[in-house]
Amino acid sequence: MKAKITLMSIIVLFIAILTLGPARIQAQTQIGAGDSLSTEAARMDRMTETLGGAKVTDKLSAEFSSFLGADAKAVITGLRNGTPIVLTTTTTTTSSTPGAPPVTTTTTTTITPPTGKMGFGNVFISLALAKQELGQLGITQPTPQQLQAALLGGNVTAASGTTATTSTTLPGILTMRSQNMGWGQIAQKLGFKLGTVVSGLKAANHGLAVGAATPSGGGIVNAGGQPVGSSESGVVTGSGRAAGKSGKGAFGKSEGDGGMGRGFGQSVGSEGGITTGRGHGYGLSVGGSVSAGQGRGHSK
Repeated sequence: MKAKITLMSIIVLFIAILTLGPARIQAQTQIGAGDSLSTEAARMDRMTETLGGAKVTDKLSAEFSSFLGADAKAVITGLRNGTPIVLTTTTTTTSSTPGAPPVTTTTTTTITPPTGKMGFGNVFISLALAKQELGQLGITQPTPQQLQAALLGGNVTAASGTTATTSTTLPGILTMRSQNMGWGQIAQKLGFKLGTVVSGLKAANHGLAVGAATPSGGGIVNAGGQPVGSSESGVVTGSGRAAGKSGKGAFGKSEGDGGMGRGFGQSVGSEGGITTGRGHGYGLSVGGSVSAGQGRGHSK
């Protein structure tokens, strides 16, 4: 009898390991993905301080335009500020009375975020999760009521087949978040992984980073999209490095020691010129005196 009990205990333990092992691995994976999301969300928030909220709002509006349509900017702004989001739906139907004009009906839906103000990173995550959740139900362009159910909780009715409809109760992404649930826990509750959301947020951050690097003091960037250096005279080599100060005069000749070939560019400084070629180059000055002069600049 004792041997049977021992054998049975081993079998039960073995089954428990087989059952709980994958679940534990999945939970750890979700936690790791949740950490990645937090890191990327913080990165987006840091870039917001440099770029400004308007530029990030435009970026996120473009990211979710296919999902939210014309309401994208209003939804993102409301989630960011924690203010009520008022969405209006206008439908036109044919009147049942012969000869009567079509009947127009306006429906207003208000989504009040229970999370209060959120960083743009968390705004992105919230909408990405809502998009994925509704997408599983076959909803790619939700009505305001369907979006409200995804964010706050409620019933969603989606078409199933030609005529049948299926009603699904959603827990509400923002509602769960306001209850101090982590993104990994929320994704697990919804029944999917965070990999797609992590990839989307990384791509959005990359797009913002490239956009932030493009402008420079003179509007000039190198091949990698980074702002070029600057010098006292405003002269740079073709590789984007700052060159030395060139001589005075309307026609100042500047030489860079940065590499191969020759390049010609136009200057905007009163002294010297901006060389856009690689290596040695000559720039034509737009400002400054009329007398001719010559100078030599060296790349740093």
